[in-house]
Parts: sequence; C-alpha cells; structure tokens
Amino acid sequence: MNAGRILREHRPLAVLLILSGLSLFSLVTGAESSVIHHTLARAVHVTSYPFLKLRYIAVAVPSRAYSFVSDYDAVFNENIALNREVVEAQKREATLHHVMAENKRLRALLGFVSEQPRLTLQPATVLESYRGMLRIDAGTRAGVKPAMGVIAREGVVGVVTEVADFTATVATLHHTDCRVGAMVLRNRLRAYDGVVHASGSDFSYLCAMEYIDMKDEVRVGDIVVTSPESQFPAGLSIGPITAVRGGEGLWKSAEIKPAVDPYRLDEVMVIMRAVDDAPYVAGPPAALERESAAYPAVETTHLQAPEMPDMRSLQERYAP
Repeated sequence: MNAGRILREHRPLAVLLILSGLSLFSLVTGAESSVIHHTLARAVHVTSYPFLKLRYIAVAVPSRAYSFVSDYDAVFNENIALNREVVEAQKREATLHHVMAENKRLRALLGFVSEQPRLTLQPATVLESYRGMLRIDAGTRAGVKPAMGVIAREGVVGVVTEVADFTATVATLHHTDCRVGAMVLRNRLRAYDGVVHASGSDFSYLCAMEYIDMKDEVRVGDIVVTSPESQFPAGLSIGPITAVRGGEGLWKSAEIKPAVDPYRLDEVMVIMRAVDDAPYVAGPPAALERESAAYPAVETTHLQAPEMPDMRSLQERYAP
C-alpha cells in the first residue's frame, strides 16, 4: 500500500527514472533507439486500444441509432408523399379515361344524328334508372311530351310516359308500360296486335311479340324493327328474336332481346319530329336487310307502296 502511494505521489519522477534507465541500457548495450521506440509505441497502443474501442462504441452506436431514426422518418414521409402522388395520378387517369369515353360516346351520337336527317332529336342525359324506368333531364321546357319515342344509337329505348318542367320519365322496353308497334325486318311480319311489349319481369331482359299466326314464318335470329304504324319512325332496331314458342290454338309468340340495355345508358335522344322515308314504309332498306344476311333467305312477298299521285296544279307542273 505504501509502495503504491509513493509511486502515485512520485509518478513523474518514476517515469523519468524509467526513461533514463532505458536510455542508459540502450547506450551500454548498443541497441537502436527505434527498437525502444517501437516497443514503447506498441505498449501504448495495446494499453490504449480498449479505451479507444469503448470511445468508438460510445460515439458510433448513438450516432447510428440517431441516423436510423432520422432516415426512417425521412423514408416514411417520402413514402407518404409518393402514395399521394400515385393516388393523384390514378385520379387523373380515371378522369382522363372518363372524358375519353364520354367524348367517344358523344362523337358516336353526333354521327348518328347526322345520319338521321329525317329525325329531329332532342339529346338528354339519363339522371337515374330503376325497374325499367329512366328519368332524363329534358321536360316540357325542352318541348318533350308524353308518348314521344326515345332512342339511342343502337335502337329503340322506350316511350315518354310522364313529363315535368325539366325532367321526363321514360318507360323502356323492360317495363310493361312500353308497347311499340313492330314487324319482322326480313318479311315485314306483324303480330295480330302489332306490338312488342315487355315480358313482365324486369329481370328477364326480354320482350315478347305475341299472337303470331301459326302459319307465319318467324325464326330465331330475325331482326325486329319498328313498323310504320308505331309512334316511332319505321325501321328502328328493337332487337333480334331469341326464341319462338308455340302457343295454344292458332297463335305462337317470339321472345326478343332488346338491342339497347337501358341500365348502361348515359345519354338518350327524344324524337321530337320524324318524317318517314318511303323505303321504310314500302320495305326495309338495304342497310337493314344486311343485318339478317347471315340467315337463309325465304321467299316472301314484300308490300309495295303505291305510287303517290302528283298533287301539284298544272301551272306548278309545267311552269318554266
């Protein structure tokens, strides 16, 4: 205990004596100073290594922990920002897709209107649909009246049943309130009552043409169009026949799939005024006849409209 106390009290003197002794030893033995230097340096390095290691650990570990926390926070915030950008990009893409689809539909409608010079059409947007009924944004202020026909590019949609100032209700071919005068395009066949009406179930998506004479020929695939006797212009597509069913007695019926799905409509057109073309009254035009070209032809007698007399006066007919 005394020796340790004395050594601590006279530490500088002890270090001086040790260094002096080593110097004398080097002079007496002739050892190079570099050996002593390397020995001392090695001793210092070995002695100080644990302290340096502890210092490194004490400094590096908290630094790494802080870096991890700060980097994680930065990555988390960056991930949130990227997710927001992805959501905004998806919104923009969905909007662009909707605009492109709407533009395509409106271009198709514009083309259809330009192809129908015999019709005066009032475009309308479908506000809602329920159980075969549509509500559109055109009413009495736009000149819409009950019993007016409503069509789409694909064909007949239905008939206006109720009208308000700015809206109207349309009974589609899926609703029992809609009855449309119709004929088979191929042979201009009409049923006894001359109409196509809903099957009575909104879930069947089918219409029916009943009271067809058992002797009349009608088959699956025939296209049914509006007849000249209907409130629609003649020749508008109603849909193809999907089944023919034999009834009791003298009648049979045909099931028709409407060409227009009312639950997928965004825009419709109300027929404000129509002028029937003579070809539709006398017989189907070639464009519609091609719709039934995939089925074998059947010898039929088409009704031919008689030539209308010239009602002009002699002065009007022969005036220069």
